[in-house]
Amino acid sequence: MAEVKTIKDSTSEYTVSVEVTASEYEKQFDDELSKIARTAKLDGFRQGKIPHSVIKKKFESQCHQKSISNLIDYHSHKISSEKKFELVDSPSAKLLDTPSKEKNLSFEVTYNIMPDINIALIDKINLEVPSVEINDKDIDKVIDNIRKQNSEWSDSSKEAADGNKIVVDYEGKINGKDFKNNKQSDFSFVINDTIKGDPATVSLFKEFSLKCMGKNVNDIVEVTNKMPNDFPDKELAGKTVIYSIKIKKILTGELPALDKDFFSNLGISTEDESVFRDSVKTHMNFELNDKLVSKKYSLVNQKLIDAFEFDLPNSLVNKHEAELKQQYASFKQANDDVDDKIKDIAIKRVKLNIIYIKLAKEIKTNISDQEAIDFCNDQSPAFRQFYGEKLKKDKSTTLLDVKNKMVENSIVEYVIEKSNVTTLETSFSEIMDD
Repeated sequence: MAEVKTIKDSTSEYTVSVEVTASEYEKQFDDELSKIARTAKLDGFRQGKIPHSVIKKKFESQCHQKSISNLIDYHSHKISSEKKFELVDSPSAKLLDTPSKEKNLSFEVTYNIMPDINIALIDKINLEVPSVEINDKDIDKVIDNIRKQNSEWSDSSKEAADGNKIVVDYEGKINGKDFKNNKQSDFSFVINDTIKGDPATVSLFKEFSLKCMGKNVNDIVEVTNKMPNDFPDKELAGKTVIYSIKIKKILTGELPALDKDFFSNLGISTEDESVFRDSVKTHMNFELNDKLVSKKYSLVNQKLIDAFEFDLPNSLVNKHEAELKQQYASFKQANDDVDDKIKDIAIKRVKLNIIYIKLAKEIKTNISDQEAIDFCNDQSPAFRQFYGEKLKKDKSTTLLDVKNKMVENSIVEYVIEKSNVTTLETSFSEIMDD
């Protein structure tokens, strides 16, 4: 009989050491050898009639590894069943000693235990969920942006003005010295165009627009930009960068007409502007739905993290932390605080995973392959294309991925349904620019 000793017993983790007797190992080994003997094929012998000594010499290593694996699995599940654990994931085992003449097989098993989570607390969560209706002004704005993106640009001899495309060479210096990636040739931007990105980037290119406005080709302008103290690149954080910008080209754009040729270039076969507008609105609805799903995830996840308090399995936190450190290794030199941030992310990730596992028991998780395919077909063209390609390469894995996504979506909707929800009327632009 195996000897089991408790190493750790907490609300979140249970770890034991297990030592298997020599007789139990030998019985398992002999059973494995007998299974192989019944089906093994070797030249010069009839199947099932190969001498035991020959089988053992040929397959000893394979039987040894298989026996160890089987015994670890057997005792791991036996202990879990006897303790009636509700687990977060599968037990993890660490081999201590392999069986030999001197030592018995021994290993450690760690069980990550599902904490006591009171799902009823969701009723006390307050959520502000955005509600958006796409109107004609929203469609007009999107069409205007599409036309701008398809403008025909031509050289201009006039001073740079609002909406002109400017081509420049720029070079930045800190205290008169170069820094990494401080220069670029033939960089182009549109004066006063909407810039998306981090605050430092948005601020910088607003200054580029301001300083280039009213200037001519070959003019050189200077932009002074104070980098935020919390900028990820420590070489630049809190520093003042002075950019020298030489204007090489000024271009003026002509918007395409809303006609058959323009519609065709966008993949829409029609001469009717109303049909084109309907097509644009359809795509806007796809984008809006994706954005709202992402927004709901963000809102719900933070509320779940705040609503529940319980001990986390250290082994799971350490595992996620190690994975994140490897993933973000390149950021470590640029950010001294990256380890603290990674630890915080790992804790939140493990906590959310556990809550989602608990909540999954409250919803339908038995999703058929056809339901998963139907879900894909209802999504945006980009989503359908992405998963369509994945389905061709690995159908079973991709369908499992889609089903997991559907379960997560259902969990988010379940939390919203059970929470105290305030609907926020929000414009299309507000939600998409958030």
